[in-house]
Amino acid sequence: MISFPKVLRSAGRNSLGAVQRKKGRPKKEEGKFVVIADAKQGPNAKQREESDMMKPAELRKELKTVTFVTLTPFDKDGNLDLEGYRENIRWICGKTKNVKLTFTPTGSNGEFASLSEEEQKAVMKACIEEVNGRHPVIPGTGRAGTKQTIEISKYAQAIGADGVQIILPYYFVPTEEGMINHYKLLSEAIDIGIVVYNNPAFSKAWIKPNVMKKIIDVCDGKICGIKENTPHLMLFDAMARAMQEKGIPIQSGFGEQWYAYQFPWGADGFVSPFGNFFPEYPIALSEATKNYDFAKIRELLKMMRPYYDFVGRVTAAHPDTGVMVKPGGSIYGEGNMRFGILKDCMNMMGLRGGYMRSPLHGCNQKEKDELKEILKGLKIL
Repeated sequence: MISFPKVLRSAGRNSLGAVQRKKGRPKKEEGKFVVIADAKQGPNAKQREESDMMKPAELRKELKTVTFVTLTPFDKDGNLDLEGYRENIRWICGKTKNVKLTFTPTGSNGEFASLSEEEQKAVMKACIEEVNGRHPVIPGTGRAGTKQTIEISKYAQAIGADGVQIILPYYFVPTEEGMINHYKLLSEAIDIGIVVYNNPAFSKAWIKPNVMKKIIDVCDGKICGIKENTPHLMLFDAMARAMQEKGIPIQSGFGEQWYAYQFPWGADGFVSPFGNFFPEYPIALSEATKNYDFAKIRELLKMMRPYYDFVGRVTAAHPDTGVMVKPGGSIYGEGNMRFGILKDCMNMMGLRGGYMRSPLHGCNQKEKDELKEILKGLKIL
């Protein structure tokens, strides 16, 4: 059985993380930064000045690691379980003491497209408050249009986000000029850093390396990282080389399996949903890749093979209605059933995974029974 660092096995619910920055997150009020009034922050929360905000150059350094994308829990009727979300974030923070990582709420795993504006703001605010400076928080704030993206990104900055993750404009696929202008206008409207989420499966667009370099040039130092979701290694290699020229870190958006192949090609970090219920796995893999410990990498991936195979089977048993082929298909579980499986794992462990919001859904009872045995095999249940 694989052994994990003691700090990850035993970290308590209220343990503090390693990133030491001023506690308390700001909101902007009449041009000044003040502490959000919230009893959960305690009476000793300090005022945070504008000069304390994480600068884009600082955020770049924080992205050469793993990013935990958080799930958004809903009850059976589809209502947002905000207190459950807060409990989940506290649990993750308690399990990741002395670990360098970043958080991204309201991304794809957070079902941002199913959230109202008020709900999205509430989830971002809850994450920032609960993390409370222990780790950088980079909410997903991309929308289909530039105006909406700017508005929600400005709100994220006002409540203390360290950066924003911006998926490419979707539904109406822009021209190259439109794509460049989208990010340029955003960079002019906010002071915090931007992570470009280059996701062709969900946006139906992909920014080529030469266009990405143009975006970086016009955004005046605001682009801090690229979350790259191309499934083609040669295209990933081209993007990685282009970003190395610009000094911009690139993260593997497909998680641990793909990162194992992509880190030798230049990936600086990766994005993982496993932080929601099994943070030991992505953290151990991150450490193994930093040490170029290929035996450990193979051991970790072999350990997770039953889970990955299960996701592939469930995805094949519940085919989606999309007309575009997604990277990997059922082999790598790239269908949307994977989100419901993650929530089912959380629920089995006593966390607040909740339900998917319709039209997405989770596993049936037979599948849940099989999943439960897999979690037992991983010694986390």
